Amino acid sequence: MNGVATLPFLKKDNEAYRLVGLVGSFGFTTAGAVAGGYFLGSYLDRKFNTAPWLVLTFMVLGVIGSFIEFFRLVKKLSGEK
Repeated sequence: MNGVATLPFLKKDNEAYRLVGLVGSFGFTTAGAVAGGYFLGSYLDRKFNTAPWLVLTFMVLGVIGSFIEFFRLVKKLSGEK
């Protein structure tokens, strides 16, 4: 039997790393949503000749979507405790 897995303080450290990873992913989620909004908006702006309105719209929607996802994550994590 592996004695390391039974140490109680290691479970707490693993939980802390998991929480930091989940909350730390907010930056990547936001960056991905903004970049996706930029590329989709610039493509549609070129197609419909509406620059810069669709780029701005989709970037703002990306930021709003990432904050909504962040608050869902916080709600989920606060419900676990």
